Amino acid sequence: MATLADQRRAIGERNEKARRDLGEANAKARRALGDEMIKRRTGKTEVEEVNALVKQPRQRKALPTLTPRGGVPAQDGTGNYTAPPAGSGGGLASPFTETPGTRTYHETPIVIQSTDGSIFMAVKMPAIVTMTDANGAPAVFNYAEVVDG
Repeated sequence: MATLADQRRAIGERNEKARRDLGEANAKARRALGDEMIKRRTGKTEVEEVNALVKQPRQRKALPTLTPRGGVPAQDGTGNYTAPPAGSGGGLASPFTETPGTRTYHETPIVIQSTDGSIFMAVKMPAIVTMTDANGAPAVFNYAEVVDG
């Protein structure tokens, strides 16, 4: 059986070993905290987190170079010209005259208000108006629907 002095010595050695192990663990923890503080101060962790969220741009690949093929020789163009009828310059001629009974309206009216806001008025806007030009040719005007907004 061990003497009391041996027992005390063994207890002291165990305590000293525990303190040494605890000191090493504390030193590792302090080093990790120090590294974390440096990262926080320099902003490295925030940059890494933002970069993880941002979609990186695609890498552009260079297009393959194509070998030139033979050139096309110069040619004269050909076409058939048809002269416009005599007395007209082609296209529509002014003035336009509305053809009676051909106007159609959009389904939904627009609301117009006075500048002071005291009067409101609903107006149906024209959708299609058929007119005749000075040469007697029909001209159809299609108007887009006005959207309030």
